Amino acid sequence: MSELLEKILFLQKVDMFEHLTVPELQKIAHITETDHYNDEEYLFRQGDPGNYAYIVISGEVEIFFESGKGDPRPLATVGEGTCFGEMALLDGEPRSAGARTVSECMLSRISRRDFIHIMHQYPAIALGIISQLSLRIREMNGKVTRLSKVVTGFADLYEQSRHALDGDT
Repeated sequence: MSELLEKILFLQKVDMFEHLTVPELQKIAHITETDHYNDEEYLFRQGDPGNYAYIVISGEVEIFFESGKGDPRPLATVGEGTCFGEMALLDGEPRSAGARTVSECMLSRISRRDFIHIMHQYPAIALGIISQLSLRIREMNGKVTRLSKVVTGFADLYEQSRHALDGDT
């Protein structure tokens, strides 16, 4: 099987691109660069330029947040078929998080410059990324809502405990 066909078949399984036609996938396949990465290799750090999006072919990558207080805080671990760093394709802003390999990895990389060029020819490609970003925002909103309820519960418990210890009723 040809390398291009293998890339197209793989891209069909990636959420970000599953809605695309074969000609659109072919365009994406042409602009991907595949590289091998070692275990615990930093792909980018928070604040770095957002020049590339990545797709995990094999292995795992940890997405992390750097709070400035020492060790990075893990946000997620992503595996095969996951696209990450895709916000860089749309806005080119500095990275909002960092990424490093958890194991040896094969990753495909898409440059913002190449992606913008293809997006002008095939606007549906951009819709896939926008759709996935919207889904991730909705999921994050759900997590924030659940976390807010937990925090409120702890605050209420704290107040009840404080009143009980103070002898208030």
